[in-house]
Order: sequence, then structure tokens, then C-alpha cells
Amino acid sequence: MAKSKTSGMNYVALRKECLDAIRQWPGCETIGGIQLVRENGGRFSVRITLYGTADEKIANRASRSVQREMRRRFYLTE
Repeated sequence: MAKSKTSGMNYVALRKECLDAIRQWPGCETIGGIQLVRENGGRFSVRITLYGTADEKIANRASRSVQREMRRRFYLTE
């Protein structure tokens, strides 16, 4: 199976994209902030910094799922 190409995205745009995707999860609408942690080779990790009234367990599950999906589609530039 061939590996699909990923697109480069800057920090601000990728952070907004990830936050919007996490807020789409049921129960995660009140998440107030996330942090992208840069890793080698354009990789990144997503961490929630402000949970709001969202359940922490559900929010963490959402962030892991969004991180996995966004890593398939994008890499971090700059």
C-alpha cells in the first residue's frame, strides 16, 4: 500500500484546524485551548490546555483521535 502525501501547514493554521476538529466531538464544545508540541521531522502532538466544562476523559480521547487524523493529513512547517 502506497503512503499518501501530507501537506505542510504552519503552526497557527494547524492549531486552529485541530481545535475546530476537537470541538466537533460531542461533549467537547467548551474546550478553550490546545497546544501543539513540535517533534522532529514536522511531527507534532496535540495537548488540551483549557478543558472548560468538558469531561477530561472524553476530551483526551478526542485529542488523540484528532492528532492521529491530522498527522495523516498534515505536517508542521516553520
